[in-house]
Amino acid sequence: MRRRLTAADVWVQDHHVGVGVTVIVVLCTAVGLLLRIRMDQVIELARLFAPVATILSITIGAIFGSIKWVRKRKKARMATTGSAGS
Repeated sequence: MRRRLTAADVWVQDHHVGVGVTVIVVLCTAVGLLLRIRMDQVIELARLFAPVATILSITIGAIFGSIKWVRKRKKARMATTGSAGS
């Protein structure tokens, strides 16, 4: 199990740009569908809990933070294996 998790972690590190783009596309699609189907409910909930801009900024910050973390891990892995990668 640990080997599979390590392999998945390495794969995500090597393909972080594609993974990040895919996550953003999926999130935007999901939000678009949610707004299209239940716009009134979403707006009501947004008014109750927080401004939509705050929710979006937290989500985008989390995505970019995750990308930065993956890049840092990849750089550290490449340094320990002695490979100079991109």
